[in-house]
Amino acid sequence: MLQSQKQALRLRRSVLSNLGVFSLLLLCWLAAQLGYFVIETSHVMTLTAIMWFVHGLFVVVIFFSGNLRFKDASLTLPQMVWVNLCLSILMSYTQDIRPLMLMGYLLVMSFGAFRLSIKGLYGFTIFTLCCYLSSLLWVSQQRPEDIHLSQEFFVFVGFVLALCGVVLMGSEFSNLRLSLGNRHRELKGAVSRIEELAITDELTGLYNRRYLMQMLAQQRALANRSRYGFVVCYLDLDHFKKVNDQYGHPFGDKVLKAFANLMSNCLREVDLGARLGGEEFVLILADTNLDAAFGVCQRMADKWQKVRFSEAPELVLTLSAGIAEFKPPETIEHILERADKLLYDAKHKGRNCIEVEQQELQVTFDFESSPNVSA
Repeated sequence: MLQSQKQALRLRRSVLSNLGVFSLLLLCWLAAQLGYFVIETSHVMTLTAIMWFVHGLFVVVIFFSGNLRFKDASLTLPQMVWVNLCLSILMSYTQDIRPLMLMGYLLVMSFGAFRLSIKGLYGFTIFTLCCYLSSLLWVSQQRPEDIHLSQEFFVFVGFVLALCGVVLMGSEFSNLRLSLGNRHRELKGAVSRIEELAITDELTGLYNRRYLMQMLAQQRALANRSRYGFVVCYLDLDHFKKVNDQYGHPFGDKVLKAFANLMSNCLREVDLGARLGGEEFVLILADTNLDAAFGVCQRMADKWQKVRFSEAPELVLTLSAGIAEFKPPETIEHILERADKLLYDAKHKGRNCIEVEQQELQVTFDFESSPNVSA
């Protein structure tokens, strides 16, 4: 969407500049009819038609997105160079109205003032002066009687002063663009940070309840429209209150961060882990069945038991979990309620176990004893 908007802006600018060139060509045709050119009117029309046609090719290139392969996708500098070269050629064949052609240079410079960098603007200003002086040199060699030094001097000085004004204006525009660009990036970064804080848990860096509910809604919509399933796992760190009471809340925060890191490492990119609050966490396992979900939680629990902290090397941590599979068209609240009930059952049976719901069976896995089945 953003790229298409930029392309539309580039195309509009290129069309406007092309219309400006066309207006200048109409003026040249009128001047040729009135005899202000030393060449025949047909030659003037041919030169101006080539000038306008080639400039129109820039519009076509931008229209078909061919400009995107170039560093400067606006093709500003190539368009300006082409028009200035053509103006210099036309100026070489004019009589009495050469100062009018200088207005064409200024028109081209005004377009560049909005797009070129300060360095590019200075470089193009020098190029413009070289084009003008080259035309004068050509006229002085071919038609010396058309050159009046005092007149050309004042015209040249006036033109240089006008160019300086355009350059100063362009410099201000360039500085303004840089300032606005920096502010835009800062604002974009601030908005991104705010959005990140709105969906993440500040302590653990996991997603929070708000984002969890949004993702559950998306998963539910997918499951209701197609043969797509997902599993919700409710996890709880066993005896976490005792950890806080015995070792302090700063240590408890460290434990929560360690578990969040472990959980993130155990999940696929398509899965999601969130902190619901306190020591409770929720997993959304996409396109997963109950057996695979149990395997994920079991690996997570095994690794969690092996985690040690320097402040409490003797501390062995465990977790309990309840696993429920989404059953269309149930609500999000219903599947969370079922998973929460399974977690409650797991904690009621002594903790350090995973309770899995299966259609008409509930299979209870205990890490310290062999699996048992309850109706």
